[in-house]
Amino acid sequence: MHKYDVVIIGGGLGGLECGLILSKEGMSVCVLEQHHKMGGNLQCFSRDGVVFDTGMHYFGSMGDGEYLHKYLKYFGIADKLKLRKLDIDGFDTISFEGDDQEYGLSQGYDKFAGGLLQHFPEEKAAIKQYIAGIKAVTDDFPMYKPGGVESFHIPVSTLEKCAFGFLDALSQNERLKNVLAGGISLYPGHAKSTPLYVHACMRDSLISSCWRPVDGSQQIADRLAEGIESFGGSVLPSHRVKEIIVEQQQVEAVMLENGERISGNHFISNVHPVSTFKMIEEGKLRKFYRNRITGLENTWGAFSLYAVLQKDAFPYLNKNYFHYQNEGILNTDYDQESWPNNYYFYTPASSSSDKYAESFTIIADMKFEEVSKWQGTQINQRGEDYKEFKAEKTERLLVAIEKRFPGIRSKIVKTYSSTPLTFQDYTATHRGSAYGIMKDCNDPIRSIILPKTKISNLYFTGQNLNLHGMMGVTAGAVITCSELLGLKYLTNKIANG
Repeated sequence: MHKYDVVIIGGGLGGLECGLILSKEGMSVCVLEQHHKMGGNLQCFSRDGVVFDTGMHYFGSMGDGEYLHKYLKYFGIADKLKLRKLDIDGFDTISFEGDDQEYGLSQGYDKFAGGLLQHFPEEKAAIKQYIAGIKAVTDDFPMYKPGGVESFHIPVSTLEKCAFGFLDALSQNERLKNVLAGGISLYPGHAKSTPLYVHACMRDSLISSCWRPVDGSQQIADRLAEGIESFGGSVLPSHRVKEIIVEQQQVEAVMLENGERISGNHFISNVHPVSTFKMIEEGKLRKFYRNRITGLENTWGAFSLYAVLQKDAFPYLNKNYFHYQNEGILNTDYDQESWPNNYYFYTPASSSSDKYAESFTIIADMKFEEVSKWQGTQINQRGEDYKEFKAEKTERLLVAIEKRFPGIRSKIVKTYSSTPLTFQDYTATHRGSAYGIMKDCNDPIRSIILPKTKISNLYFTGQNLNLHGMMGVTAGAVITCSELLGLKYLTNKIANG
């Protein structure tokens, strides 16, 4: 029986990046993915000839020489991706119920500041202070500047800074603070728990430059998988891991659902830590460690609405739209009666046209409790009440988006939808959490997940480490692989291309 140097559980972004790094360094690697295609949150699906993303809608810092570009250049895929740069003068548009004004967030710090000053001319000092604070925090994030990095740890003093406190101290202007908080920069419903470094790293990355994948994000997974195979690694979709076999505090092998056993010297899990621990027999893992990880709070999930549009009926919009209840993201709690409390709307980029949209996607926060009654049911077999639930949520979102884009409903051919339960079943993410385990600035050490587990040859990677998003998961993959290769060695190679 063949024994690999490294077996990776989960073929999402982090797992594939680890596979490419390690195979590139000469190790024999096997990546196991439960789904029929690789990618995790990078996966796309097609309906009526239209491609939809499931999780990776846009990302930052892919300009030449910027930090994500440096990482992907090392992977050998930076120049192989089809990307479209979003509008420089407004990659994100923030709006609020009852306020006819739209607030654009621009690329480049000078344009970012200038755009905000048009709406808030009396807040120059606050905007300047905000930008200085963002840059100071990202300077404390060592993986942003690959090259000779000796420690990936973020200073505790930085981990303890809360985004809410930072924003609240900037100004008395509530609208400005909510505009600065808008987009994907805070945990929905948990603004007061979001660490400043999470907000700062997400915001800085997008201000540097902002990009949308053309024809879907599946291409990222495909290029990474091709890279692994080019270095002799194995990429195996439709290989669901049922059990992680542990003996004497070491993983010996994994058992697949079909009964096949795959052995290795090291094992990396790109699966949510709680889902990983469910694959380990009770008693094989320290109880305190298991309980600490499984007891951590997770971020909310999402309800996603996917709409196929009539041909050449609605314009392609080269920006993102985030809409909030009047109170804004900082003060809004989850309310089923007024749902959606906020939503994110965008038109995916297609190579067939940069003038018209083939589709649109709307995403709204959703707690797992709303769908927990169907936990344990199978996809497409959840019953009529589940279909009615989805139809009711779909209608609410369509009513909301019709207010923003009058007449858009008449352009729709067909709609599809997903819930946190869908997300959980396809990605093995605990409770369908959109961003994984919630980092908490009020108790930062407890919510930090380290790559090295209490089992000597088992490691974590993915969005549950330092940070979510394209940049965060990529940095996490490098951190995980550094446990086997050395951080200074690996980051020097990345810095040198």
